[in-house]
Amino acid sequence: MLESIFIMILVVAILFLLITIIWESLSLGIVDVILWLILSISVYQIEIPYTALQSDDTIITGVQTIETLYPLSWLFMGLAIITMLFLFIQIIFPMLQGKYSRMM
Repeated sequence: MLESIFIMILVVAILFLLITIIWESLSLGIVDVILWLILSISVYQIEIPYTALQSDDTIITGVQTIETLYPLSWLFMGLAIITMLFLFIQIIFPMLQGKYSRMM
């Protein structure tokens, strides 16, 4: 996955996490769990495009692949589990007990 797409998904996942906590939104929480799981899988191979100028004035473009960030996968998986626990404890269980009049 390209670095820019990875960073964009990370920012959206953090934004959805904050909105889920503030608004207690079930639908955004489910999307956020899916985004954390996508980030957990995509961190195994991140591609960074580059452009280089050689000494004979030729331009070389390519993609550098980073495959050493797999420990971050555990961090994103942990955030997915924490978000899922928040959804169950704060939103789903009170809805099942009838404490909320409507579902978000």
